[in-house]
Amino acid sequence: MTTKIAAISTGIYQINTWIVYVTEKKVLVIDPATSELTRDSLKIVDFLKKNNLEPVAFILTHGHFDHIAGTLELKKTYPNIPLICHKEDAFMVGSNAVTTQGPVLIDMEMEYIIQMLENLPDPDILVSEETTLDKLIKTENHELKNQLSTWKILHTPGHTKGCICLYNANEKLLFSGDTIFYHSYGRTDLPGGNQAEMIKTLNRIYTTLPKDTRIFPGHDYSDFILEENI
Repeated sequence: MTTKIAAISTGIYQINTWIVYVTEKKVLVIDPATSELTRDSLKIVDFLKKNNLEPVAFILTHGHFDHIAGTLELKKTYPNIPLICHKEDAFMVGSNAVTTQGPVLIDMEMEYIIQMLENLPDPDILVSEETTLDKLIKTENHELKNQLSTWKILHTPGHTKGCICLYNANEKLLFSGDTIFYHSYGRTDLPGGNQAEMIKTLNRIYTTLPKDTRIFPGHDYSDFILEENI
């Protein structure tokens, strides 16, 4: 199966929310950023319903406010679908989001965004080590299980301690969140950021992944080749 990918621009910073088809009708939703504040709270849900798609997981590449607000409506609509993030970023999401990110937003004179973080659902699955999705998402569907086994969560700290990327080695696809951008990489001056860790992460990605890996970041220009950044 050649992976089909759809992008939905959502939230206050127009995040690239990725809809990744793992079978014909079952999908992963990466970085849902919709909210009432940006009047697009149902944008992802409407897309899924319009296309008769069934989500199998909601995945956060990290816990920053601009990537997580859409979890509220998704979990309201699909309460049994797991929300996944890395354990190192768990303190920033769900019921912790206002407490941990509110002060940062106030310091940045962006307190109006705090309302986006109210009543968010807690993650269902915390990733503690690099693993494939079939190990995290339980299913009796043989086709789905096989497809999930091709997707690996990479721990890529730097932008935050719990940043992850989602990688498919068979098709050479990397969903990079805020780790890699086109001719750039994620900032490290926010709480949890670490420039030394970011450089270590980037070196690992650039030296171990195939140069023709296609990159799908959390912001801006997407579907470029890794080699274009070297």
